[in-house]
Amino acid sequence: MTRDLDNAFRVRPLVLDGALGTELEGRGVNTSGKSWTARGIVTNPDLIFKIHRQYAREGADILTANTFRTNPRALKDTGLDAEALTKKAVRIARKARRERNPLIRVAGSIAPVEDCFTPKLAPKNDPALIEEHRIMARWLDEARVDIILIETMSTFHEAICALQAAKEESEKYVWISVVPKDGETMLDGTPLDYAVQRFKEGGAHLVALNCAPVTTMYDALPLFSKAAKKAGLWFGCYPNTSEKLPDGTWNLRAYNNEQMAKCAVAWMKAGAVMVGSCCHSTPRTTEAIRQKRDIFGIGKEGLELGLDDDLDLPEWLLW
Repeated sequence: MTRDLDNAFRVRPLVLDGALGTELEGRGVNTSGKSWTARGIVTNPDLIFKIHRQYAREGADILTANTFRTNPRALKDTGLDAEALTKKAVRIARKARRERNPLIRVAGSIAPVEDCFTPKLAPKNDPALIEEHRIMARWLDEARVDIILIETMSTFHEAICALQAAKEESEKYVWISVVPKDGETMLDGTPLDYAVQRFKEGGAHLVALNCAPVTTMYDALPLFSKAAKKAGLWFGCYPNTSEKLPDGTWNLRAYNNEQMAKCAVAWMKAGAVMVGSCCHSTPRTTEAIRQKRDIFGIGKEGLELGLDDDLDLPEWLLW
């Protein structure tokens, strides 16, 4: 099974789709409460299918099913059936794949059981936490995803528990993506290079960074890429479009599609085999990234990839 994606990575990097949650919000879906986008599987399944299909049309090689908030803890006391919604979300993504391009892979998302950006909320009870993630991994495996994508992990502790659970429950590819606080650490302060090595030991097929600003991704690229190569792991990244302002607030759409695509180019040049985008990106963002990837896939020498303008990049990126 592993040969399938490994062979694809050796041909060219794959493009992960972009945001789904913020796309639903922007199109009028009520995402309030802990269930966030999960309720949309009940109220707006056709819109979710439409968004998946748009990402596929713009060149995504991987569609991520809307399972980010279908875990039992998030849906407790909501009256929603976590297992049914998880499997329905995968069916919607698989339908979009089937209609658009049968070669597209479908990933099932496993998120932190609490808030993604508040490490102190992550449960400390290992057996209970592993069991929660084991349930999600089992449902995703039964729903026939191609990839189990553990993503937006803010603490190393929960990330490693989720990885253990997924590897015990499924023989599918298991990818793991964490949120960097800066160029060297995860949000909880765990060194990125240490985390990468432990993820390798835990059986991850690919490691990535996601849901951080473009500038943070640039800062983390030297250490993260070096750590992944040293560990013998494929790696990737998918930033969000935000940037923190001097007053402490956030500009949620600080980077346009072209700038997001240039970030992807920088990572591909460093060896990334998966690139994409996260919150507040759109199918047009995926289109821009895919266009750069297509050029990159032809060959690196003598190509104008648009890496040296618009962004104030560190010198080491401009080779």
